[in-house]
Amino acid sequence: MAEHSTEDRAGHLRTEVKLEAGEKVALCRCMKSANFPFCDGAHKTCESNAGPVIVSAPQQA
Repeated sequence: MAEHSTEDRAGHLRTEVKLEAGEKVALCRCMKSANFPFCDGAHKTCESNAGPVIVSAPQQA
């Protein structure tokens, strides 16, 4: 399961997400997700056209 951590770097939040091989996640870009940094569909209520970014880790050979 994806693990994440967020830290403050000089006044800016930085989030790191670690995926296992073969794992796929949807990351929030609208900043409205109650499950941030993961997408929960909140972008559907925003006036912008922002949707999630889909990230996948390749399977290990």
